[in-house]
Amino acid sequence: MKVYLIAGEPSGDLLGSRLMRAITAKYPGTTFFGVGGETMQNEGLNSLFDISELAVMGFFEVVPSIP
Repeated sequence: MKVYLIAGEPSGDLLGSRLMRAITAKYPGTTFFGVGGETMQNEGLNSLFDISELAVMGFFEVVPSIP
């Protein structure tokens, strides 16, 4: 089974990793793809990029990040 997940910040990364662990326990061989941080990647997520690239706070930090 293939599962796609997205976590955009650290608490989502933690929850996502726990979800991945539960899914893997019930369905061994599941592969995970999407966007996540180090915790999800340690559980086996094939991440397109790290969430640190998404995490932007503050006005002056956000404005340059707007496409």
